[in-house]
Amino acid sequence: MNHDVLEEDMLRPATRSALDELTSVPGAPPARRPAALRANRTVRIAIVHDWLVTYAGAEKVLEQIIACFPDADLFSLVDFLDDRSFLRGKPVTTSFIQKLPFARSKYRSYLPLMPLAIEQLDVSAYDVVISSSHAVAKGILTGPDQVHVSYVHSPIRYAWDLQHQYLQQSKLTSGPKSALARLILHYIRNWDIRTSNSVDGFVANSEFIARRIKKVYQREAQVIFPPVDVEAFSLCTEKEDFYLTASRMVPYKKIDLIVEAFARMPERRLVVIGDGPDMEKIRAKAGPNVEIMGYQPFKVLKDHMSRAKAFIFAAEEDFGISVVEAQACGTPVIAFGKGGALETVRDLSLSAPTGMFFDEQNADAIIDAVGRFDDHAHQFSPAHCRRNAEQFSAANFRERFFAHVRASVPALRAAKLPPYVPYQAQPGAQAVADAPRILAVDQSGVLGGAELSLLEIVKALRSRIEVVLFDDGPFRTALAKTGVDVNVLDAGALRHVRKQGGSLPKGQALKGLVSLVRATAKRARNVDVIYANTQRAMVIGALAGKLARRPVVWHLRDIVSPEHFGGKQLAIIKWCARFGLAHVIANSAASARAFADLTQFDSKRVDVVFNGISAEPFDALRAVPRAALRERLNLPQDAFLVGSFSRLARWKGQHVLLEAMVLNPQMHAVLVGAPLFGEDQYEIELHAFVAAHNLGERVHFLGFQHDIPACMCAVDAVVHTSITPEPFGRVIVEGMLARRPVVAARAGGVLEIIDDHENGVLCTPGDAHMLADTLAELRSNDELRERLVRNGYQTALSRFGTQSYVEGVARILKGVAGR
Repeated sequence: MNHDVLEEDMLRPATRSALDELTSVPGAPPARRPAALRANRTVRIAIVHDWLVTYAGAEKVLEQIIACFPDADLFSLVDFLDDRSFLRGKPVTTSFIQKLPFARSKYRSYLPLMPLAIEQLDVSAYDVVISSSHAVAKGILTGPDQVHVSYVHSPIRYAWDLQHQYLQQSKLTSGPKSALARLILHYIRNWDIRTSNSVDGFVANSEFIARRIKKVYQREAQVIFPPVDVEAFSLCTEKEDFYLTASRMVPYKKIDLIVEAFARMPERRLVVIGDGPDMEKIRAKAGPNVEIMGYQPFKVLKDHMSRAKAFIFAAEEDFGISVVEAQACGTPVIAFGKGGALETVRDLSLSAPTGMFFDEQNADAIIDAVGRFDDHAHQFSPAHCRRNAEQFSAANFRERFFAHVRASVPALRAAKLPPYVPYQAQPGAQAVADAPRILAVDQSGVLGGAELSLLEIVKALRSRIEVVLFDDGPFRTALAKTGVDVNVLDAGALRHVRKQGGSLPKGQALKGLVSLVRATAKRARNVDVIYANTQRAMVIGALAGKLARRPVVWHLRDIVSPEHFGGKQLAIIKWCARFGLAHVIANSAASARAFADLTQFDSKRVDVVFNGISAEPFDALRAVPRAALRERLNLPQDAFLVGSFSRLARWKGQHVLLEAMVLNPQMHAVLVGAPLFGEDQYEIELHAFVAAHNLGERVHFLGFQHDIPACMCAVDAVVHTSITPEPFGRVIVEGMLARRPVVAARAGGVLEIIDDHENGVLCTPGDAHMLADTLAELRSNDELRERLVRNGYQTALSRFGTQSYVEGVARILKGVAGR
């Protein structure tokens, strides 16, 4: 919806709406439109759909309704979509059925609960409610100050005129189960009629469905045909000597009758495209002249539909999209003369005919119709077929539906249909769409390397993920800005436990552990997989996973060795690996090897996925002069600045850089970072070293900084000085993206990023003399700097981009959740 056109004057109600004309009694005074819609504010719209489990006809209608009102919020009983692109990235509010056992595959079994479930979805905050209903969506509860427009694909078929067919197909014609089913359907019918009274205006997808609505609800309905992607098909005037039918092979489609008819017409060729439970039954009836191709991709279907002499359609459908698609190719249709086909095919009694009908669903009627078609084939023009199909285009649907809603809602009278912009999925969107529902767990509230990496995952998967933190801070704020659901749990005394060692939690710490596990398990019951981002989060996640019966994936971002962890912590990691981990994602091969050596974990359940780092914030600074960045950070303009970017911790080796500064008086050091986990004493030691060696004018402590790209682009070189093996080395990739030469310690995951003197320079960990010499060479060698910058940037883009990172993590989480 275009909010720019919703000015104050358009929010005044019209004297009489189209909806009033549909529902008012002749001679009665016109109804007053609710005061809520006269308020000076944006009109709020909710769209309610029955269930989101696939992309079929009803979902194609929903897609175009969303295109008409792109700012509307979505509601549905359940949301188990894989491909979510047609929702344009919108989140969906679901009912309690979403969380019930086996809901993903057995949601239809919860039919008795669906009326209750749809009534629990709260849309009271909206001015306009649009329901897209073939089951219970039209039963959403609305108030007297709300306008409810319901696009009805059909009243609940299996509760009304198709009840007996449904019971027969479900083998529920007799016995206690049959009695229960009939009782439930009776209750559904009563509820269906009662809730029809709360709909202000019905829209039907065909005259056939409008008659059903009149029969069942005693209400008139505006007919707006569903959208067909006519543009996806092109006119073909050259036809070949074969007939085509294409459909899912289920009983009511009557594909078996078409095949049986052609088996009795050996002189005519039939091609069948589709798959389904009736496949073997249909194959058994096929003769040599019938080619059954099974499921085929759209390209193959389109090709055959374009070349076919005619398209055969034997089902009684509410509308029948494939009938229109065939005509969009210029292919005439031979269809059963009942249901929606009567409204989409022009027979020989009309000008510009596009097809013919047969009156009974049996092989004899189909044989007779095909014979008559051959006699009159010269009367069908591909151009006429195409022209007839174009009236059912998606663009036509959007125009008509938007106009209908606008006429029904006085506050929208001056609104304009927003221009249609095809949805462009972001890179990796399919992997994101395929992701299961995820609970991400992290122990920290600060923005460390692990948290920045998780932030990239959350940005991409925000419609599929919720986050639990054990501490508050800037990380929670950054997550909240993405729109993701974030819960901060109180870690209590556990926040003082460090990975380097210490006593196992006792007393209050143990109480905190139990509390965190229970709270995490409670949230995990609503998801498919737990994704632990840090070591402490992994321990809580492993225990919570057992309680909630959910698999746990640990994103390992550490080298689990005595240099990084205490003995008791290593023992806990080994125990958790055996007890509660389904899979491990390692941020480097070095991390994976150390974990395997420690735990003997199954190598098939360990994958290496390099961290992904976005180039956008670095590329955005390319036009900003370095002098401006230095002025902003209060750094000297003419000095050769060497930047260190990490928290202040002894193993990160900032003291090695300071020792190199003593040896190299032509350079300045810039230290970006602060002590985070009880490492304040180390910061004091660094300042004492600076004072003792008179480095105060050449060493610049910037502390914690939010804008790391700006800080990196302000320096001349980036150094990584860890004295123990680094699991990955995010700073190295960031330095490459900043187009700065990088010098790093030769150990751990760093070796998987840097090729010495090609895209960076490697030094011996802890060797200040070698570091000083390397930095001196960089300062004097323009050719070396340019080569490192050029190759480093390409390395960062090609190997450590966010797309491959997100796709890798999403793929693994999906695989684990599906086991």
